[in-house]
Amino acid sequence: MQEIFYCFIQGLPITYTQGEFMSDLSTRLKQLLDDRNLSMNAFAKQLGVSQPSISDIVNGRTRSPKNILEIATALNVDPHWLKTGEGDPDPSYRIVEVSEPQNPNTVRIDILDVEASAGNGAYLSPTEQGLLSQEFDLTFFRQQFGRADAKHLKLITVKGDSMAPTLESGDLLYVDVSENYFAADGLYVFTFDGQTFVKRLQKVGKEMLVISDNPTYKEWTFTQDDDVFIHGRVIFSMPMKWRKW
Repeated sequence: MQEIFYCFIQGLPITYTQGEFMSDLSTRLKQLLDDRNLSMNAFAKQLGVSQPSISDIVNGRTRSPKNILEIATALNVDPHWLKTGEGDPDPSYRIVEVSEPQNPNTVRIDILDVEASAGNGAYLSPTEQGLLSQEFDLTFFRQQFGRADAKHLKLITVKGDSMAPTLESGDLLYVDVSENYFAADGLYVFTFDGQTFVKRLQKVGKEMLVISDNPTYKEWTFTQDDDVFIHGRVIFSMPMKWRKW
């Protein structure tokens, strides 16, 4: 008779057989989906990816998915644990107050109290400061971000749907504020005419083309003579609508 074991991750009961749950990524993901009553199709839609891409992970065909952090965030588990089975299933980051003493084995990214509009624009002060930070385990941060520290990184929240399905309202953006200039085509946070946007920028001749991923929003342009300030380049985003703080 097969023996059944139980554990709890973020308060949710997880069932598994001896030697099964920690064996590989495909088994861990399948069990997490089962215990949340999520089909592969439903989870793929939440994540904004194709159902076959999730199926390939669950069936063991994809062993090192590039979106492991997004998958772990959506399931509220630690990405390193999900990928390797090592360590604690609880996430390797948490939301803390800026004033809280910091462990030397962690890094923090300030969450600015502003929103970058994926729509028709929001307002942002260049000196805006937040009261919260996202704190990462140092080793995990270096593995996931490929950086020694969080210098020049800031977090802001997306508002609006003009960048859907790439970005949804409420997602967190990791912005490198040292890149406060246009270096190459990419996703930037910038202020134009007093309003702040997150859009794709593409240089076309002497003009800058502003592109939304949502096709219902029209492209528009500005020039270097316009009142524009680039706050930084978006290097990563985190889907927060599934994340419980």
